[in-house]
Amino acid sequence: MATKVGVGDIRSAAAAVGLADRPVCVHASLKSFGSVDGGADTVVQGLLEVGATFVAPTSTFRFCMAPKPAGARQWPFNSEDDGSIPASGTAPVAPYDIGAEFIDPAMGIIPKAVLRRPGRVRGFHPLSSFTAVGPDAQRIIAPQTPTEVYAPLQQLVAREGAIVCMGVGLDSLTLLHLAERQAGLRLLHRWAWLAEGGVVEAVHGGCSRGFERLADAVKDAETTIVVGESLWRVFDAAALLALATEGFLSDPGAGVCGIEGCVRCRDQLAYALSRRVGQEPR
Repeated sequence: MATKVGVGDIRSAAAAVGLADRPVCVHASLKSFGSVDGGADTVVQGLLEVGATFVAPTSTFRFCMAPKPAGARQWPFNSEDDGSIPASGTAPVAPYDIGAEFIDPAMGIIPKAVLRRPGRVRGFHPLSSFTAVGPDAQRIIAPQTPTEVYAPLQQLVAREGAIVCMGVGLDSLTLLHLAERQAGLRLLHRWAWLAEGGVVEAVHGGCSRGFERLADAVKDAETTIVVGESLWRVFDAAALLALATEGFLSDPGAGVCGIEGCVRCRDQLAYALSRRVGQEPR
């Protein structure tokens, strides 16, 4: 019978891989641990007990996505035929509110636990918010806006933070979208309902299903540790961003998933090609 993972195990592992007193963005599968005494709260608490600031993606696409407003700018290569934009007149399930606890089910149990924590800070992005708890929560999250979706990750880099994939792959690693942007690739423009009323334009990343293809390019930023049955892939955020950005600069299609019919990857490649053609001497 597998031994249950406890707060002490999380705390010891976090200290062993250098996460103490740092902001840490966590992408995790609770099931990957096998058995956790106390569930998702145990994972959060273990990092908090070594002085880390726990940062989690807390997206709300399924709740807040709005139809494209009449007269809105037409962005090229914007993958608007990917099925993610509701039909005109569609009402939101729940307009976005930073005080709410709703979250897309696909985000998992651990981000939900962060949202329930007293003192947590949730970013002002109605589709791709980040939420943090811990000593640097306010400083990490406050800069996020609908058009500065990855500002919390930029803060993470600036504050010598880390990224941890707990039992999940690079296809869950949001910072790679920031690397795409730094390499000159496009983010997507969508629209979302706000609790205050009205619709706001927001940007966010495209397809991430091919990001594991970057594993070799970013391996020098990675260390690993096994906690229970969960493989933790731990990255220094600044080193990861630099290596991934270089990977996308060398090959704009480095993260393309290769899945037939992926509209977002199709447009990402088309945009990259248009830039290269535009930069050729006449």
